[in-house]
Amino acid sequence: GCSPRPWRRGETRARRARGLGRMRDLTESELVVGIAAMAGVGMTRFDSCGHTYAPLPGVGCDAFMDDGDATVVFVLPKVSAEGDEEVGAASPDEDGEDESLEVPTESKRVEDPVGQANKVFLREQPFMRALPQESMPAAEYQRLLRKGLEQVVVKAAGMRIESFECIDADMVFWKITASQARLREIAEKCNYTMPYSAEAYAALSMEAPKVNDIVVNAYGRYDAASAEDFQEFGSMDAIRLVTAELLFHVNLNALQSQRVIARWFPSAKYEEMTLLTDEVIGWPLTSKKLCLPQDRDADYIRSYFGEEIAVFFSFYSTLINSMRWPAALAVVVLLVNWGRPWKMSLTMVGTVQAIFGCMVIIWGIWFVSYAEHSVEMDKARWGADGHSKAEVQISDYEPKNRGHWKQGIFIALGKAITALFLGIVIFTCTTLALRVQHRLLSTVLQTATTFAFSFIWGKIAKQIVKLENPRTQARFNRSLTLRLTFVKLFIFFVPLIRLAFLAPVSGRVCAPNAANASVATRDVAESYYSAPGFANNLQELGVAKDDQLFTNWIQTQRIDPSKNPIANFLMILSTLDTDFANGDVQKATGFAAGAADEEHVCFRGCFPKTCELDVEGSHPRLQCLTSCSFMLERSLNMLYFTHTMCTLAFIIVPMLQVRWAARREIETGGENGKAYTLLQYQEKCHMQASYEYESWGGSYVEDFVEVILSFAVIVCFTVVCPTMLLIGFLAQLFEYRLLVYRMTWITCR
Repeated sequence: GCSPRPWRRGETRARRARGLGRMRDLTESELVVGIAAMAGVGMTRFDSCGHTYAPLPGVGCDAFMDDGDATVVFVLPKVSAEGDEEVGAASPDEDGEDESLEVPTESKRVEDPVGQANKVFLREQPFMRALPQESMPAAEYQRLLRKGLEQVVVKAAGMRIESFECIDADMVFWKITASQARLREIAEKCNYTMPYSAEAYAALSMEAPKVNDIVVNAYGRYDAASAEDFQEFGSMDAIRLVTAELLFHVNLNALQSQRVIARWFPSAKYEEMTLLTDEVIGWPLTSKKLCLPQDRDADYIRSYFGEEIAVFFSFYSTLINSMRWPAALAVVVLLVNWGRPWKMSLTMVGTVQAIFGCMVIIWGIWFVSYAEHSVEMDKARWGADGHSKAEVQISDYEPKNRGHWKQGIFIALGKAITALFLGIVIFTCTTLALRVQHRLLSTVLQTATTFAFSFIWGKIAKQIVKLENPRTQARFNRSLTLRLTFVKLFIFFVPLIRLAFLAPVSGRVCAPNAANASVATRDVAESYYSAPGFANNLQELGVAKDDQLFTNWIQTQRIDPSKNPIANFLMILSTLDTDFANGDVQKATGFAAGAADEEHVCFRGCFPKTCELDVEGSHPRLQCLTSCSFMLERSLNMLYFTHTMCTLAFIIVPMLQVRWAARREIETGGENGKAYTLLQYQEKCHMQASYEYESWGGSYVEDFVEVILSFAVIVCFTVVCPTMLLIGFLAQLFEYRLLVYRMTWITCR
């Protein structure tokens, strides 16, 4: 019965929009219309009852703002008062909902209800005395546990609960929050650390210390009696404290496994979401999307997502900001390659590219050191160490297995599995390279194999880390990140290293039984000259296949193991590589006998693709680019392009999934006249794109590993393909803000 009113904005939004309007020379009304049409974020309206509505970006509808009194949200399946059937529950087959919304009927029974209730409640509750010892109807058990859960949350934990039904009446939402006084009591009980306030420093006639003009407040254990000495609790502090108090009384994982609740999640605040969108992502009307990340971005992210996520984005923004200098150098190198100023020869261009590669490596070494220092400074400024001490242990942790002899066996088993997997990767990549002769097909198959192995290892690594029995989620994340990074780098680099170092030797061209080197050179010249398109290139230069210029260049490709021990080692290694791939184990174990046979004259298996005549100096010479460099550059471009596109796809797909799920729920329940709420949207985000490993919503581990992989490939191989650095820099700029958008509006908290 509440009539809608026109759109209007809050005072803060008006000030912010007027500031943008001055920059863009737009009137306020033009700016409002532009923002509403292009972004759909931050515009609010009110009905005649004073209810607030705001648009959900990407969904295309308005949502009722019900996030005000919510810190943590429980989602419970809806049952009738009698408990004998579901009311409006969606079928998993019909609407794609998960099975957590299925509620047991009276025909189902629960065995050992007392034991099951003890798994949920960590302390004995009065209602548990009425539970039978053997079995009872499942619906009655569910009803008693919900009543007991409500008593625990309200009476034992001292919090407030507000409930409402969702739009299609198949779920009940509990909005759980605590007063400031209760939060102070919980913080003191948990030894929670908080930064000291400006008043505390003023009372001591001191100023808060600064590092690089940034205030770094000291942290201390919270004391409720001296609350004025500490800063006010933020939304993340409230979420941590409420969650810690709930975990003190109940096992949330057991609640979900017994389907007392379908899921639970920390509430997101619309005002904070729009602020993060404005300050970090930027409106499409401004040029902020094309700007570098700002130092203050990490502080906005930390206040909303917490220290762990902020550390990732701090590292990411530091990487992007530092990439601008090598990216600028990459532009110069590309101009040199394309424009050839001062009539530079291929040798000079190669020298410039090599110097650029060395500078990128130096930059990479500097960045690792600088990023480590920067992240540690941010962690100290945010008091992250104090919060990490208060981390809750994960449900799968087994304290009795810590330090047990079985733990050592599991760790050794994990190392053995890792070594075996790496061996399989090497064998497969080598076999593909030798068996598939078509170069484009070989490149595609190598790229596909790389991503297939990367996916498989992601599944295996998770199980290995679980066997290591980590105590907290942060330890699980660190262990999994290290294991994934090491093996995935190996998987990505094996085909590239083989192309760069082993392919020229494994594909070598030899002249057997040659009487002398000149005869061998003439025979090899026939093979080189028959390379596709190469003869026309030589004819354009006026060079014949028996010309001394061509012969001299062929001599530069000769492999002489007696004078070059590295070449000898590569020949032996490539022979082992080839023999194992061909299944000739007996020959391979013979340590590549004859690899450096003096009766054979061998040349690199890199066929010339294009040549130029260098007429500078007294002796003209031929300079050629070979098939090996073209193959390596093509593989790098395809690998990096595929990696970037896959990363972007895994960010965009959950956005579409959440949109479809929200729209389907709105269409299903819109007939009853109820409004779609922000918390219902967040529930769909949590169900479709939760922030956990192997979820469409991404995870801390996967996001970090993807950034590290991109950085490592750029540092190690940009000397071959400078374009990769420039494209990578621009892609990272876009991906950074897309990740923030996904975290804010799709993954939520």
